[in-house]
Amino acid sequence: MSSLVQLDEFYFVSPQIVREDLASLKAQGFEKIINNRPDGESDDQPSGESIRVAVEMLGMKYVSNPIELPKLSQTHVDVQSDALVEGEKTLSFCRTGTRSSVLWVLMKNAQGERYQELVSQVSGKGFDLSRCSAAMEPLAKT
Repeated sequence: MSSLVQLDEFYFVSPQIVREDLASLKAQGFEKIINNRPDGESDDQPSGESIRVAVEMLGMKYVSNPIELPKLSQTHVDVQSDALVEGEKTLSFCRTGTRSSVLWVLMKNAQGERYQELVSQVSGKGFDLSRCSAAMEPLAKT
């Protein structure tokens, strides 16, 4: 399984997961999986539907919120935010974990946290958000 990066107490991000990862994620206490990756980005990518079925068979919750950075909108941020429940351990994934991190920054920023501090925090975890800034800045609250 790909490495998990913890951004806050209950929100983790990772690169693409596969069905075989899900039992381990369940054993680690994850209750919800959020898929931020559109289907068909690469030939080796499992479909969102196959992940959803496997997630639900294990009794976890699944949310589909696929984003492409050039089309990032407030609706994407709102869907991600609405999917999060206080105290529910959640894994959000995409191809590398960057888009899932972008959404976390924008969610926390909308809740009143400072945009630049959030970007720095995520950068410190290994995600270079500089290539995402053009998509993020129109949604950032300063």
